[in-house]
Amino acid sequence: MLSLRIPAEAAFIPTAMTFADTAARGLGLDDRSARTLMLATEEVAAYLCRIGLHGHAIAIECIGGGYFIEIRITLPVSHLQLRAFNLTARLDLNDETDLDQMGLLLASRMTDRFHITRSEAGHLILHLIKEYSYPEIADDQLEEIPATGDQFRVEVADPARIKWLARSVVRHYPSTHYPPSFRYPGKITDMVAAGACQVLVAVGPGGELLGGLAWQWIGDKTVELFGVYLLHHRHRPEIAGELLETCLNSIARTSALALLCRNPTEAVPDGYLEALTAPDVQPTALFRLLYEETGAVVWSHPELVDFLRKEYRRLFLPRDIQTVTDDGETREPHSVLSCEIDRHRRAATLRPLLPGTDCRDNLAEHLSLFAREQLQSIYLELDLGHAWQAVFVPAALQLGFVPRLILPHAGQADLVVFELVAGA
Repeated sequence: MLSLRIPAEAAFIPTAMTFADTAARGLGLDDRSARTLMLATEEVAAYLCRIGLHGHAIAIECIGGGYFIEIRITLPVSHLQLRAFNLTARLDLNDETDLDQMGLLLASRMTDRFHITRSEAGHLILHLIKEYSYPEIADDQLEEIPATGDQFRVEVADPARIKWLARSVVRHYPSTHYPPSFRYPGKITDMVAAGACQVLVAVGPGGELLGGLAWQWIGDKTVELFGVYLLHHRHRPEIAGELLETCLNSIARTSALALLCRNPTEAVPDGYLEALTAPDVQPTALFRLLYEETGAVVWSHPELVDFLRKEYRRLFLPRDIQTVTDDGETREPHSVLSCEIDRHRRAATLRPLLPGTDCRDNLAEHLSLFAREQLQSIYLELDLGHAWQAVFVPAALQLGFVPRLILPHAGQADLVVFELVAGA
């Protein structure tokens, strides 16, 4: 990690730009992407100078993630108008306040991902992320794979077999059953090298690839499983069982509290994982608790309490549900949502970054955009570990979102996944 601390003065903006550009290139980002990240940093630094933070310091850090570069900017304030980071943001060029936000709008469009957190001192931290460029799998790369023999072994995948598995899974399975990174074999290989993902493969006696699975962390307490994938031996449950057993043994040596599989394949053997979704919810999600549940506190809007109580009873998860109400306290006017779009699946997932009194309007604007983009599967994830996220519940329900499942320990506490239901 490289770091820089500068005064919030216009004279130091070039210093911030040079730092972001040089650090990103030094950590492996290509020239074009590094320049984009540099310009995003410039816009944020300039905005902070324009709004009158003179006398304060801006901390900028550059972090290499193996397959991405992150610029982390600690803002010397606890509250700031950041509505320009919404995907649907539209600014009035005749409004001086909106003109101040223009730099933030540009910065948000220059990066691949961003999120907002708070420091221990309560200051806002802006995370700007730019991923390395990787070629996507081409149709002519998806060749059929011959399979011979009945014996097999399960092993940690080397880079060549990681890419082989990714190409094979994209060919044999629908996009709902694998992460988007599988469409970029170089990316998933770098993710494994950086420790952001793990891949196991089943290999035949001649070295042929028979199947595999992958998993990655969601937050600090939960692991998400992708698979199990069987290629030419889908009738052999012993391969799937050995893959899953090896995966569980590996995860059991970590600090993970739960294993989740939101889109399991039909190859997942019985007896290893339990149903996470109710019987009438499709597609089925599975999970397994890796340690005995000792309970936790979660925060909920009153309109969501009945769903939570029912699901927690069904899943035998002890939770202390604390309700969040509006007692007239002052609230920020504008909310901020992050948006992850998967165009292959025609799906989008929204996650709150900041609350505001415009929650319903903000959600509605995003839904209008998704309708124009012809996205068919729309989800909203709320973290029950953050009381402020409860403000989004009434707006979500009014706009047709329905709570579908709880993901234990997948955030600060549990996550609730809402799905937009047509005609609701």
